[in-house]
Amino acid sequence: MAKDWITGWSGPAADRVTWDRESTRTALRSIAWVFLLSRLFFFEIASLAFLYLPHAWIQAPQGSLLPSGNGLYNVLAGLWAHWDGLWYLSIAHFGYTGRAQATAFFPLYPLAIKLFGGGVVGGMVVSMASFVAALWFFYRLVQIDLGPRVAWYSILALAFFPTAFYANAVYSESLFLMLAAGSLYFLRTRRYWIAGPLGALATLVSTYGVLLVLPYVWMIWRTEGFRIKKLMHALWMPAGLLGYMVFLVPRFGNPLVFEQAQSGWGRHREFFPITIYQAAVSAWHSAPQALNLHQLFIGGPPSLAPMNLLNFVFMVFAAVVLVLCVKRIPFYLWIFSLAALLIPLDYPAGSPLMSMPRLVLEAFPLFAGLGTIMARIRWTRAAYFIVAIPVGMLLTALFATAHWVA
Repeated sequence: MAKDWITGWSGPAADRVTWDRESTRTALRSIAWVFLLSRLFFFEIASLAFLYLPHAWIQAPQGSLLPSGNGLYNVLAGLWAHWDGLWYLSIAHFGYTGRAQATAFFPLYPLAIKLFGGGVVGGMVVSMASFVAALWFFYRLVQIDLGPRVAWYSILALAFFPTAFYANAVYSESLFLMLAAGSLYFLRTRRYWIAGPLGALATLVSTYGVLLVLPYVWMIWRTEGFRIKKLMHALWMPAGLLGYMVFLVPRFGNPLVFEQAQSGWGRHREFFPITIYQAAVSAWHSAPQALNLHQLFIGGPPSLAPMNLLNFVFMVFAAVVLVLCVKRIPFYLWIFSLAALLIPLDYPAGSPLMSMPRLVLEAFPLFAGLGTIMARIRWTRAAYFIVAIPVGMLLTALFATAHWVA
């Protein structure tokens, strides 16, 4: 049977992939090495930057717990809790009551932190354990449709992506990746009663989880036909969001307070071509500062302006990959990536494309597209790492010294 680009399937036998012991051991070894080498790389860069580069002032939410401890603790752990990490720690300890702005940070990740002690180390454990599980699910998902070679390059590109250092930090990206990739994997293998709850949990980590509705509706319709009972599984994600809204009503009297809280960061609705134009203008004006390392690492209050150039570059990179992989990856993965990239374009912050380098991770199926390119075109492998490694070093160093990245 010819391969169907719409699903990426080559026939009914592809619904369930048989994993013998040898292929499982090979996959586990690959994932273990990629995980260990990438995490150690980012740890080393962050620690050296923390020790030898100028620090910005740490900005923390009211009532939060700043990382504390001796010098060794801060070098190994404290530096991984800047910016959003402080909000997650604060919520883990004090909850949401009386702080409407905190509701912009969804509850599952701070709850997980609390279950692991509520501190920076607990948050890092959750992030890194989630990331290794995310690599596993993503590998298996890509392997089904595109083969083990593409799966290998896909996880390699993801693990060493310049903002993959967030998988070490007290940030929710790893937990979202694990739940979303797991949900898509079980969707792909038609185990809907596992896929759906994972999708609902992904929505309790990030609003991006709601976007899983798109691949759900497409895949279930393509494989099961117009069967209402099967299509009902696409409601798991809205149900997860609804659960959070119900949680907020007795505390704030407003189920949409989390959406309104985004205005505190200047987020607003915009027509995406206008966002792209504004981002390009901001990138042009910020280029002299962004290309000057001395200004990037200057002490004092952190500035968002230098990142405007990189925000635009990451947006262009993601858009190019999206176009190149339109027929390289299954449609259900491509449509999720498209929707994930449109959110920061249609709902930008006061600084156009703010956080774009990190938000590319939410569109993680793009790395399957990168994997297909790297597997087929040899020079692209070297080109990717020639760019990704130094940019990753720069962004990790900025984050470690409390400068704004994403």
